[in-house]
Amino acid sequence: MPVSRSILLLALLACAMSPRAAHATEVPSAQALATMIELMERRALYREEVDWTVVRAEIAKAAGNAERTRSLLDAAIQRSSRGHGRWLPAAGSTVPGPLPPAAKVGEEADAGQARLGTPPTLDARLGWVTVGRFTSTAGSTSEQARAAAMHAAGLQQRIRDADRSPRCGWIVDLRGNTGGNMWPMLLGTEPLLRIPGDGIQVVGMMRAAGAPVPWELHDGTVMARGRPMLGFGQAGYRLREPGAPVAVLLGPRTGSSGEAIALAFRGRPDSHSFGRPTAGYSTSNSSIRLPDGSLLLLTDAVLADRNGQGDGSRIVPDDITADDAATLAAASHWLLSHRACVEQTRATARAR
Repeated sequence: MPVSRSILLLALLACAMSPRAAHATEVPSAQALATMIELMERRALYREEVDWTVVRAEIAKAAGNAERTRSLLDAAIQRSSRGHGRWLPAAGSTVPGPLPPAAKVGEEADAGQARLGTPPTLDARLGWVTVGRFTSTAGSTSEQARAAAMHAAGLQQRIRDADRSPRCGWIVDLRGNTGGNMWPMLLGTEPLLRIPGDGIQVVGMMRAAGAPVPWELHDGTVMARGRPMLGFGQAGYRLREPGAPVAVLLGPRTGSSGEAIALAFRGRPDSHSFGRPTAGYSTSNSSIRLPDGSLLLLTDAVLADRNGQGDGSRIVPDDITADDAATLAAASHWLLSHRACVEQTRATARAR
């Protein structure tokens, strides 16, 4: 290792070793800090937008100044992830779900309808499901997996309950989904994501430096990289009318894993989106536990639909609408004009 690089590395390590007051700014340990910078330089999705030589030099100069070190580190994370990545100290390193502050644009405007259940004005022929964010909870790995499976089961149960009456189309509301763990969301919406037919169905993917990593539905289990990410241990619910048209509602609070679900529906036949552009965090974070117990959320892949389309930025709805009322009206009109609803209406009329 060149002498200058060795000096910089020693200074970088030293900056994380100074004593801290009880309420001082938290910084990673020496080893964790070095590991983080190496990981980001090698794997971060937007790593080429950062001059890592300058980052190392600036952090070395900040040795002993925790606030300055943390500021430089956060800036490097933000630039190399375009605002999606984060470092979480060991004391609070449960994987979070809320979006970064920049994604809260329009929060108040979207907070109303997006948090409610089925609108009272919804046509009785249409089904409705709100898919909110889901965050990992404290506890063991098995406890977290159980909580995720229960969340997915709850979503499927809501779909099953709504499907007791004949439905010619469905509305999936993602406007309040700020992210979190996408696997229970994918598994929970499997009845609506699936198209007619059995077997494995790819509903989206992550694209990084290597080969794409598809998200696969295996009838009650969602898989990636050849291993189950979450499952029920049995088959999931199937719609009475498989492949029914789906209208997806989007807004500026739809982000991260919420955008992953939007992409999963975007590539599905007979799906159409309405609302406003999403938050623009359609990238994937790897959760990496560091030597000091803290957690690095490393943004290292772009989310894409089942056709491989996705660029990591905002998802623009097929139909942009002005407000919640216009969004619901446009989605309902599209569904009720769809051949599935037209044919159901005619069949009902003939049966009378």
